[in-house]
Amino acid sequence: MVRLKIIIRSGALVLRISENKDRFYKSVEYLLKGAPDLKHWKADKEQFSGYAPFHEENNKALADFKQIYWKLVKEHPELTARQISDYYKNERRHTGTDPVELSDWTVEDYKNSVAKYLEVVTLREKAKAGCNFEGYYKLLQKCRKEVPGFEVMPFSTLDYNKMVQIANIFAKGKAYLHHSKKFRALLGKASKDKDVLFSLSQIGEFKFVDYNPDRYAIEGRTPDVLSAEELKAFLNLSVEDITPKYKDRRMVEIYYDFCVFMFHSFFAPCDVIKAKWRDITRKGTIAVRRKKTHRPVEVPVTPVMRHIIDKYKGQSKDGYIFPIMDDEKEKKYTTKDYTFKKFREFLNKWLKAVGKELNLCFDLYAYVFRHTAITVAIDHGLSVSYIANAAGTSVEMIQQHYYNGESQQNRDKLTEAFMNAGG
Repeated sequence: MVRLKIIIRSGALVLRISENKDRFYKSVEYLLKGAPDLKHWKADKEQFSGYAPFHEENNKALADFKQIYWKLVKEHPELTARQISDYYKNERRHTGTDPVELSDWTVEDYKNSVAKYLEVVTLREKAKAGCNFEGYYKLLQKCRKEVPGFEVMPFSTLDYNKMVQIANIFAKGKAYLHHSKKFRALLGKASKDKDVLFSLSQIGEFKFVDYNPDRYAIEGRTPDVLSAEELKAFLNLSVEDITPKYKDRRMVEIYYDFCVFMFHSFFAPCDVIKAKWRDITRKGTIAVRRKKTHRPVEVPVTPVMRHIIDKYKGQSKDGYIFPIMDDEKEKKYTTKDYTFKKFREFLNKWLKAVGKELNLCFDLYAYVFRHTAITVAIDHGLSVSYIANAAGTSVEMIQQHYYNGESQQNRDKLTEAFMNAGG
């Protein structure tokens, strides 16, 4: 009988496919996020311990990968270990020497195969410096698991009706927006690839947005913001006393200052963590380019911001305002923006605990401070155009999500205006 086991071989994780004395190996390194240390690998459980970075995501990815072959073993008991190993043409193949490189793929392998072209795109994205390939990999896993006949689906069968079927499958699960965007991006790449037998004209006027289960639910939803009382309570917290279960008090102080800095700057978390001393101008402002919109923004450095900047001065060897980023370490990670993503994860966990201490009606998270800053600016009469420029967003976005009747202050003013209308 064919047996499967994820093991360490030659210093790397592989899926071993064995039968009697025959051994075949499939590399699984490309599935892993954060370059986890193999010292955290638990051979008996075939998973990483809780000390490894991204252990939950990596353990799930490995289990899903193994399940693909285990399902094949159960459904086709007549296949040998070699046949099981060769059944799928994965992004990497292990033949006992080196993994297959991108150049070893031939056009015939993927020119009319949606699944194999998705594998190729995943590998191409992984090869690009700084690119995040996980989205395509997750799409590949989902399609293999949920889309009937995906493994043998030719591009020539993709038409309007087929796309509707795929959209309905995505709509039944989670992360519809994520998977639909990646699938549409895949089709865009295929249409531009002269070697692939696909044209966007095949799907006609099909749009994934028409089948989004949350299409209408999203409308009218407003960002989570702190009320004036809640904001005051947060800004007056005693850093020494909050979240007493957290033993690393230095990180608690960094978390707190990070959030205060966000509020005073309109910056998103990804913009604060990358802000450097060199971004501070002689005019007493801080000027950066927003990561999300790539728009240049410039806001005044408030006294509170200046205090935070001076507090951490010289603690980052790379010139960052907060001592979080390390450029040399960042180069070693395979996941794009690994340090930021890990910091954000821990920050949001801490904020959730803070939110409970403040008795908030929602789970507190980092982006709330940007939302709150924009709301406070609107409530204090600043022009929407100025706020949009300072926050690096559009007037339309401000009007749609923030400039509304959610503010108690605005509702009180409106009520007063109506009551005074009669003289």
